[in-house]
Amino acid sequence: MATEEQLKDLNEIVYSVDPNFKDNGKPVKQLEKNTIFETTDKQRYKVLSVKDGDYGFQGMAVAPIVNGTPDVSQVTVVAAGTYPDDGRDFKAALKGMSPNGSPQADVALQYVGDLIDNNPNWTINQLSGYSQSAYMLKVGAHFQIPATVFSGWFQYRSLTPAEEKFMKENPHFFLNYRQKNDDVTKWNDFNSKWGNSDDFGTIVWVDGNSHKLTSWEFDKKTGQLKISDSLGNSEGAMIQASYFLMRGFLTQLTMLDQLKAKLKASGGGLSNNEKIYLDDQQALLAVNTGRATYQNAMANAIKIYQNAITDAEDIWQETLREARSQIEVLSDNEMKDSLSAIGATEQRIVGEPTEFFQQKINKAKMMDKKFESLAKEIKSKIDKMVQTDQQLAQQLKP
Repeated sequence: MATEEQLKDLNEIVYSVDPNFKDNGKPVKQLEKNTIFETTDKQRYKVLSVKDGDYGFQGMAVAPIVNGTPDVSQVTVVAAGTYPDDGRDFKAALKGMSPNGSPQADVALQYVGDLIDNNPNWTINQLSGYSQSAYMLKVGAHFQIPATVFSGWFQYRSLTPAEEKFMKENPHFFLNYRQKNDDVTKWNDFNSKWGNSDDFGTIVWVDGNSHKLTSWEFDKKTGQLKISDSLGNSEGAMIQASYFLMRGFLTQLTMLDQLKAKLKASGGGLSNNEKIYLDDQQALLAVNTGRATYQNAMANAIKIYQNAITDAEDIWQETLREARSQIEVLSDNEMKDSLSAIGATEQRIVGEPTEFFQQKINKAKMMDKKFESLAKEIKSKIDKMVQTDQQLAQQLKP
C-alpha cells in the first residue's frame, strides 16, 4: 500500500487530470493514462486510468512500479479536491454542504465500480482524497476498501445504511486527518467536537488551524503522517497507531490465507505439520498484535500516570506557597506541622499517589514482558518444526 506521504503527493498530482488546471496561474500539462511520475520518496507510479467527469470530478487510478512493472495488486484510486477556478467543482462543493453530500460522490462510486468490473486482475487496496473529495470515505465504505483522506470535510449522514454499518464496524479502514481549528472543515460539515454528525471514530483530530495539503508533515523513514507529541494530540495519535495496527493485522491474515492456498496446491491438502505451522503462525500474529495493542495503550497510560505524578508534586508546591502567604510568622517546619494537623502532608499529596501510579506503571511493563515471552515461545516452536520438516521448509521458500 502507498505510504501516507505518497498519498499526499498523489492528492496533489491528481489535480492535473483537469485539462484546465493551473498551478499558481500557470497551465499544467494534463495527466494522462500511462504517464509515469515519481513521488517525494522517489517511488515511481504509473497512471492506469484517469477520469474527468461530471460535477467537476477528477480522479485517477495508479500502481507503484516494482521491478520495472506496475504492481496491479496495489492499485490506489485518488479523487481531486476542490479547484475553486472550476465553476462545476465549486458548485459541487456548495452542494456538498447539504446532508446528501457532494454530487461528485456518485461519480466516484461509478468510477471505482467500473474499474473493479473492467479490471479483474487488479486489486484496489486503497482510496484517498483531500478536502471535498473526502467522499472517498463513502466510496471505501461502499466497496469495503481502506480510505485515507486529508483535511476532509464530509457529510457522514450521506452514507447509506449498509455503508454506515460497515464504517461503524470497521473504523480502522478509514482515516480522516483534520486539524482542530481548520475553519474550512468546521463550517462545511460541522463534524467537529460540538457538531451534529457522528464520524464513527474515523476522524483523527490534530492540533493546528491549516486546511492546506502541504501543512501535513511525514516521517521520512516510514512515510507515516507525523502527529506531534502533545497532550492535545494524544487521542489522535492513539487512533492512528491502533488503526495502523489493525490494517497491518489484516494484511498479515491475507498473507496467511495465501500461504495456506500455496501449501494446499502443493499436495492437494494440508499435512499435520502444515496445519500446526499455520495455526502457530496465526497464534503468533494474534499475540504480536495483542502485544502491540497493549504497548500502544500502555504508552498512553504511562504518559497519563506520569503527568498525574507531576500534577501531585505541583499541588504540593502550590499548597506550600499558599500556606506561606497566609501564615508568614511560622517557620517552614511549623507551617508543615500545621498542614499535617489537617491531613495535608507531602506523603499524602505526593508520596501516596506517586506510589500508586508507579505500581500501575510497573504492572503494565510486567504484562508486556509476558506478551514477549509468549511470542518467543511460539516462534521457537515454529522454527524447530521448520528445521525438522524439510518438505515444509522448501514450500515456505519464496
